[in-house]
Amino acid sequence: MKIIINAIVLLLLTTVIACKSGKDQDAQDAAQDSVATTATANSTTAELEEKLRQNPNSPSLLHDLAKAYIAEKRFEEALQQMNKAIQLDSTQASFFLTMADLSFAANRTYNAKQNLERALMLDPVNVEAMLRLAELNLIVRKHGDSVDLLNKVLEIDNKNTTAWFMRGINFKENGDTNKAVRDFQSAIEADPEFYNAYMQLGMIFQLRNDPASEGYFTNAIRIKPNSEEALYGRGLWYQDHNQLDKAIQDYTTIIQMNPRNRNAHFNLGYIHQIHLNIFPEAIKHYSRAIEADPRYAEAFYNRALCYEAVGNLDAAQSDFKSALMIRPVYPVAEQGLNRVKK
Repeated sequence: MKIIINAIVLLLLTTVIACKSGKDQDAQDAAQDSVATTATANSTTAELEEKLRQNPNSPSLLHDLAKAYIAEKRFEEALQQMNKAIQLDSTQASFFLTMADLSFAANRTYNAKQNLERALMLDPVNVEAMLRLAELNLIVRKHGDSVDLLNKVLEIDNKNTTAWFMRGINFKENGDTNKAVRDFQSAIEADPEFYNAYMQLGMIFQLRNDPASEGYFTNAIRIKPNSEEALYGRGLWYQDHNQLDKAIQDYTTIIQMNPRNRNAHFNLGYIHQIHLNIFPEAIKHYSRAIEADPRYAEAFYNRALCYEAVGNLDAAQSDFKSALMIRPVYPVAEQGLNRVKK
């Protein structure tokens, strides 16, 4: 009987970088829509609009107002201000970085690339532009170009955690996990609170069946105690190494925070079904997993096995049929259905 246990899902954080020290955790955790969140002079949008009325040909004011509009997701108005700013002064790298923000917001990656390249032409050692262009190359899987840019960043600032982390992701995606590990560890050396680096290391060492995995997940939990993905990763390590009490504890913590976490419920069901033979408890958790995801074929299949084990063949038959409706090619479910029909 082959049971599918869901692996950790860790979304690659496509980081947008505003830091030069390498210790900007907010930048590391930023989402892909990398737009400025405040105007540079702490002025409100209304104040900037009034200043611009008094001085309509100020490129810097146009730029500041555009950033304020971006923070408010008023992208068309921001673009109008930036076009005016660049018409007045096309020598400022920061203007083209903001244009790249607008291109990213509009999903125009080619335009974003052009704007970032223009920023680097104006300022060849602009770390922010290099990091953003490296990120863009990583997204489109141009790993060599991304790594080249990140190498330049690290030559300028060898404490830049985002550069270490992103280079590690490049190596990981290219299959070189040894180099990836070194870079993630360098990121942690530069910033011991770098949650995402701990998570990546936890997953890599988990795949290697290396006990260091537990420690990396534990550190991630220390930094983010409510992280479902970190608790799930450590729980999976415990489950795979027969530390069932600890696994149950981590999965239970997850469902206390999020009762609809299908993966934690599934694995609790699996532990109670396969390891403990407590079928009613397993059925309960598989049912919760199905409530969270009504198309969870594996949960229907495993619940059917539990019903079969306790002699409820009608319920088992219904669940085998549900599993086959979701996944028509599911040989073990078909075998189970034939079994309980007899």
